[in-house]
Amino acid sequence: MTTTTDTVTQIANDVFEHCKTPAEDIIAHDSKIWDKHFADNWTSIEGDGKTYTGRDEVIAKYKEWQSGVTMHGCEVSGPFVGPNGFSIVFDLDMECKNGSFPRMNMREVGNYTVENGKIVKEEFRYPPMDCAQ
Repeated sequence: MTTTTDTVTQIANDVFEHCKTPAEDIIAHDSKIWDKHFADNWTSIEGDGKTYTGRDEVIAKYKEWQSGVTMHGCEVSGPFVGPNGFSIVFDLDMECKNGSFPRMNMREVGNYTVENGKIVKEEFRYPPMDCAQ
């Protein structure tokens, strides 16, 4: 499948609408969008440079995040579409469970690269922080 701007726009709109929907079980929720729009072994890169490849590694990343962070809310804006990808801005209301920083608002940008009609890379950028357990 050739990736066109229309394809990228449709994927971007689907992911954006998906991200606007709150979910208690984020892994089950996101599995739906992974099945629909992500390549089998997509790469996920966090702002600190940690890289995860494929569903199993991304699920492990989610579990680590959930064990250390309490999310109180998330608002999204976008999507911002280009010829081979798109970006979504996430405004997170969160705090570390271990108290290493108080409840705060953090802005994160997710950049998604689309090839052959599938997301092959997601890369998140955010201000530096320490949420060690």
